[in-house]
Amino acid sequence: MPLRSVPPRFLSLLLLAVLASACRGTRGATPLFSLEDPRGDDHGDGELSYPLREDLGPGAMDLLSLRAWPESGGTRFEATFARPIASPTARTVDGVGTTLVDQARLGFYTFNLDVYVDQDRREGSGSTDTLPGRRLVLAPGSAWEKAILLSPRPLEARDSLRALWREAALAEAQRTQGSLGGPALKALEAEVERRIDASVFFPTRANVTGARVSFFVPESFLGGPASASWGYAVAVTGAVLTRRVSMPAFLWGVAAPPEQGVMVLGIGPGVSHERFGGGRVGGAPQSPVVDLMVPEGVRQEDVLGPEAPPWPAVVPDASLPQAPDAGGAAGQGEAPGGAAPPG
Repeated sequence: MPLRSVPPRFLSLLLLAVLASACRGTRGATPLFSLEDPRGDDHGDGELSYPLREDLGPGAMDLLSLRAWPESGGTRFEATFARPIASPTARTVDGVGTTLVDQARLGFYTFNLDVYVDQDRREGSGSTDTLPGRRLVLAPGSAWEKAILLSPRPLEARDSLRALWREAALAEAQRTQGSLGGPALKALEAEVERRIDASVFFPTRANVTGARVSFFVPESFLGGPASASWGYAVAVTGAVLTRRVSMPAFLWGVAAPPEQGVMVLGIGPGVSHERFGGGRVGGAPQSPVVDLMVPEGVRQEDVLGPEAPPWPAVVPDASLPQAPDAGGAAGQGEAPGGAAPPG
């Protein structure tokens, strides 16, 4: 049938169908991989409790699955939670009229999702440190080359990481070299920037539907589509939307540890509106991670408990051969300047 003889209404419907299919990408196709996590384990080490807030409660940060689909130019990840994701509202959050919607433009505001990707699965290659504030260490055989941080405010999260990694790199440089002049400082800052670009990605394309959030990661960052042969260490933390100034806390007779995290909501003893409760008193700083994925035979409560054994990543299909060049240049996942960033 000649195109000019096709009814305009039919052409309009056909165009809409094509556009809808393009918007869905390849979501209808078989996923690259699918990782599942038990329901009801959003309690950290087993004692963690949610802040006393109406928008948070059991299930809000209970991660059930992480899936990945190939999409033009990269990979579309999708995380599913046990409860519908809280949407930002027009509630004013400061004295100048800024609203929650203004701050959290990606459609969510209560959580961060960390995905540490071990592309070569070789011990001694990559970094075992998690992003600042998570207070976890990955197992040597799960060291990551790439990290993805889905956060409500990706640009601010990147600025926060830059500041913390710069601080760590500067302290290490001063320890080993003494005083630093202007050129050395510029070189240090350029190296921090390069390391972030190479090893940490902050998605800015995200979509929230009910209990699911999907986000796009380009091939230029991962080096290709996500692979089922890679290791994935996935963790959920509560999110803060502003960088806070650390102040001593005298409630419960316990001083609050200084905040050294990237947009992460802390944990402390007792209960609170401002942080997670159920924290331990004394000992090593406690991880504020609410939920994480672990391989079969490993307990989340142990990894987040007082002994804090190294955290192993999950490999969707360990039977697949690993490409010898996976993971890019060696050391991409290391902290800037060779210094370990604060955990």
